[in-house]
Amino acid sequence: MLKNYFKIAIRNIFRHKIYSSINIAGLALGLTCSIFILLWVRDELSYDRHFKSAENLYRVEEDQYYSGETYHVNVTPFPCAPAFKEEIPEVVNAGRITWHGILLRNGDKAFYETEVVAVDQEYLDMFGIKFLQGDPAKALIDPHTIVLTKEMAEKYFGDENPVGQTLSLNNQYEMKVTGIIEDLPHNTSFTFKGGFPFIFLKELGRWGENWGSNSIFTFVELQPNSNLVEVDSKLTAMLRAREDDSTTDYMVAPLTRMHLYAYWGYGKPAGAIQYVYIFSIIALFVLLIACINFMNLSTARSANRAKEIGMRKVVGAKRSNLIKQFFGESLILAFIGMFFSLILVVLLLGEFNDFADKQISYTIFLEREFIAGILTITILTGFVAGTYPALFLSSFKPVKILKGAIKTGAKNSVLRRVLVVFQFSLSVFLIVGTLVIYNQLKYMQGKSLGFDKEQVLYISMRGDISKSYEAIKSGMNNTTGVLDITGSSNTPHQIGSNSGGARWDGKDPEQHVLIGVNVVDYNFCNTMKIEMSAGRDFSEEFTADIALDSTGNFIVNEEVAKVMGKTNEQAVGASFSFMGVSGQIVGVMKNFHFNSVRNKIEPLAMALAPEHLSYMVVRIAPGEISETISNMRETWSSVLPTYPFEYNFMDDDFARMYMMEERMVDLLKYFSFMAIVIACLGLFGLASFTAEQRKKEIGIRKVLGAGEIKLTYLMCREFLILTIISAIIAWPVSYFALESWLEKFAYRIDLTLWTFILSGIISLVIALSTVGYQAIKAAIANPVESLRYE
Repeated sequence: MLKNYFKIAIRNIFRHKIYSSINIAGLALGLTCSIFILLWVRDELSYDRHFKSAENLYRVEEDQYYSGETYHVNVTPFPCAPAFKEEIPEVVNAGRITWHGILLRNGDKAFYETEVVAVDQEYLDMFGIKFLQGDPAKALIDPHTIVLTKEMAEKYFGDENPVGQTLSLNNQYEMKVTGIIEDLPHNTSFTFKGGFPFIFLKELGRWGENWGSNSIFTFVELQPNSNLVEVDSKLTAMLRAREDDSTTDYMVAPLTRMHLYAYWGYGKPAGAIQYVYIFSIIALFVLLIACINFMNLSTARSANRAKEIGMRKVVGAKRSNLIKQFFGESLILAFIGMFFSLILVVLLLGEFNDFADKQISYTIFLEREFIAGILTITILTGFVAGTYPALFLSSFKPVKILKGAIKTGAKNSVLRRVLVVFQFSLSVFLIVGTLVIYNQLKYMQGKSLGFDKEQVLYISMRGDISKSYEAIKSGMNNTTGVLDITGSSNTPHQIGSNSGGARWDGKDPEQHVLIGVNVVDYNFCNTMKIEMSAGRDFSEEFTADIALDSTGNFIVNEEVAKVMGKTNEQAVGASFSFMGVSGQIVGVMKNFHFNSVRNKIEPLAMALAPEHLSYMVVRIAPGEISETISNMRETWSSVLPTYPFEYNFMDDDFARMYMMEERMVDLLKYFSFMAIVIACLGLFGLASFTAEQRKKEIGIRKVLGAGEIKLTYLMCREFLILTIISAIIAWPVSYFALESWLEKFAYRIDLTLWTFILSGIISLVIALSTVGYQAIKAAIANPVESLRYE
């Protein structure tokens, strides 16, 4: 019997090549999209799970409270880790890590490195960092040691054995290479290419013992099955014992959830997990659309198999036998579709990796989990696609069939209409979602920042470069193509430092405000083209502006004036004490985005301290950029010949800042497009079948005088009505889903009526283009061909 079922299934596939091809193509494309999405989701969910004891590793984080609002940070004070290990019984081990830009040199090979970290030996032990050479237990015990990844070691030492050799750090310290570690995989949240002992930060002057200052990451390894609520309370109690007036709460966040759930600042944004949900839903939608194609074509062609069903029932076949037969046919088509799908996945995996910025290996096809997943998806797809056809076709009564009483067609197939509406509702939903997400991204990228990022570059002043700042600045000011130059303690577009404790006359003692901190040089606002709302910029004419011996003046943004309860004009001249400096506000800047536009603009205060700068900021003239850079390099080399000249353009940083969203939009566009293509395949198949079924009707209408335009409209009308109904159903669902998504953005677009109208027009055009070809073909056909046997 099984052999007979299989033979009949294969015969039907070859007998009805067009419809079988449409079914297989739809399933193959749907499965291909779903596999790629699931590979992407699997990779996102795999972050940090490869580390030893990953399930027991946690990052210590904080909730700080300012005037009733919670500000979440992922950094902690320097002394935390040793104290946690000593005083909290659940803490097995604790280690610290922080990124620190340095200059490394081996002879003539000198590079600024931003992926070298200061790290505790305990961190390496907890995470089980794999050593290729050296002693893992003692690699970072001595302060003047360093470990490198295999990639970094080859960069400085080539084919030589680096262990035991030395690297110069910031042209001041000799660091002995004590180990070579394995390159960390791409699915690691905290990647680095080298590390020196955390304690060495003391020699670099980057150490702090203040329990109220947060600047480094602390990780702890807990006892298995520890009560996290109790651990949180113990961590918080330990802080409060050292900081009497602290209201900060400590908590531990699982390492395995860090990539997808981490957040920073006010509120609690959805994080990267939202994209996992979005793409998982798209994978489900795409598969459903492909399955609906199968259902529609199978039920539409039911009349062609009615006699077969009737004969089988007459000779003794039970309904259960027929259900098994049709489920079997569905599974065969699903497996054929999966076969072609896997071929496409193998051929396109490299391009997908480049496009999605992943490193998914071909070896995944040999993993048991992947094979089991593919089999599960195929069988589920086959059963979902074949459920209704199997139940519907097997329900035919043999008496009615053999009397010719079974009639099918568009007019009396309610289910088919419902499925088409559902299918195109999903497509319209994806169109609206793609348009809104794309427009939100473009809005963020194009939003006025409050300063001009074009033709601005910045240079990190690592090591003792800052000592030569004035000499470099003087030389750069005389360099052709340089318009303005200034300095900053933070990159001007990513100011992450902030602090509480600001005071001013008339401040409510209960008011606690978190204010961003930036130390700048003269000419900062002019270089960045930040407009002043009131007052003035720092000026060399006013010596009191410089922050020196606990006195100095401030420039603040409009948000600071608001929290002070003053107008911009009233804020100018007001006394202000912040970060150990007391003076007055001399100017109020217009608000500008000193962080991503994902976040709301927060209060910001800037002090003048040219001796505490970390970045040189330069505005250059448009036009001969390469010539200007070459001139700057010559000036740099004449002042600092032992330091390489390296720079970053600010607009490039902004492009990278929104790269994740841009990549998500691109993926969404392609997967949505494929979902629509699959839906169109089904619509094309239905239109072809409908035209075939109504061939005689069209011939008679044409003989009686019906025109080709009217016949084309008659053929398209039902599908267009169904498409309009689909849009009407999808619009409110899309509105509520996307409105909820947009609420998570501090600055967002508004959902406009035109977005929904455009999605409806696009779906109508797609449907008309798909159905129109078959309708026109049927309308212009010679009626003699369809009526000559009458």
